[in-house]
Amino acid sequence: MSAKKLLILGMGLQGKGALHDVLEHKTFTTITVADFGPRFEADRAAYEAQGVRTTAVDANDTDSLRDLIAAHDIVIELLPVDFAMKVGRLAAAAGTHLVSSMYYIGQSMTDPTIFAQLKREMEDIDQLARRNGATLLIACGMDPGLDLVLGADALAHLDEIDHFYSYGAGFPEASACDNPISYKFSWSPHSTLVSYNRETRKIVDGSVVTVPADKLFSPENVHILHDETLDCDLECYNAGNSQNFAEMFGIFGKVRNMNRFSARKPGHCAFWDIMVRCGFLEEKEVMVKGTPVSPLEFCTALLTSQPQFCYRKDERDIGYIRVEARGRKAGRPVSITHTIIDYADPAAGLTSMQRLVGFTVAIAAGLIAREELNERGLILPMRIPLALIRPELARRNIHIATRLED
Repeated sequence: MSAKKLLILGMGLQGKGALHDVLEHKTFTTITVADFGPRFEADRAAYEAQGVRTTAVDANDTDSLRDLIAAHDIVIELLPVDFAMKVGRLAAAAGTHLVSSMYYIGQSMTDPTIFAQLKREMEDIDQLARRNGATLLIACGMDPGLDLVLGADALAHLDEIDHFYSYGAGFPEASACDNPISYKFSWSPHSTLVSYNRETRKIVDGSVVTVPADKLFSPENVHILHDETLDCDLECYNAGNSQNFAEMFGIFGKVRNMNRFSARKPGHCAFWDIMVRCGFLEEKEVMVKGTPVSPLEFCTALLTSQPQFCYRKDERDIGYIRVEARGRKAGRPVSITHTIIDYADPAAGLTSMQRLVGFTVAIAAGLIAREELNERGLILPMRIPLALIRPELARRNIHIATRLED
């Protein structure tokens, strides 16, 4: 292993998942974790007791951040999304390898002007990383991340693509579905609710179709998927901009039908369809007895204040990834489906979201450290062969079920 010094930037839930993995698998000889604020200060002694170095750094302090990144061989970046591209540019300039769970252009980006600007910035960072011999692997978490690895493998089985659907979701196991919406938060409640009121795009018969934010949970945009392994129905709704992702895969203009979905237990979508159409997830403030209140912020605070929407220590969330592609190979019809179903590990104190995001970035950092992934520049998970990542996931009891049929 040529790269031995690892820096984990951001010690939220996913950072703790990544740290658990690199300690468990002894991937690096030196590990430093960095964050900022009272919560991090309270945890520093526990990290150091595991032989981990700690340092407090404010991501707004560019000079300190630059020096810290340059002092390490690989960075796992798990900061809030607003810092992702900044850290990527600093890593590229320092010649430091980087793995991030963030995509530098949001999944649901629809503004063409902003999209073009961010695309140019990404191209500039890519050239900088190439000149300095750095690998910057982004969008490498659960979704986006593992879904992109599975998607690239599925598409490699096809010459003609009729149907390409992908699903990324997290929800409680059956015994934990004990509240009115059959859902508990295993990642940012605010981000979850923001995603519930966001325009999406899908590709239908070769044409891009926009799904307005207030129609996301409408019956015509929701379908039922029965998963045989879970033996339950899942309500699936549009999530993300399929046009952007088709371009990432290099299949825009070639795929006839494409969509990205999230999934919940039955009844969830009908509830949020009403809430969205009534304005409960709007960010614009309304006056309540002379006080400006954002409906979105109110809903976030209301739900997170109630224990019924949070996981107890003995409850598990389920991480769900599914990719299905149908089309033709050498003139013959082919269908391929990859599925990952993962459960929380209460003994380790890790949710499935922490495992599927934190473990994935840690695995990717290890691949770069061992030079099994040595492409330089700004790259996406489609560049990771499934044969590389499947055994690493299996070592962590995360398994990919594959069905290939004519």
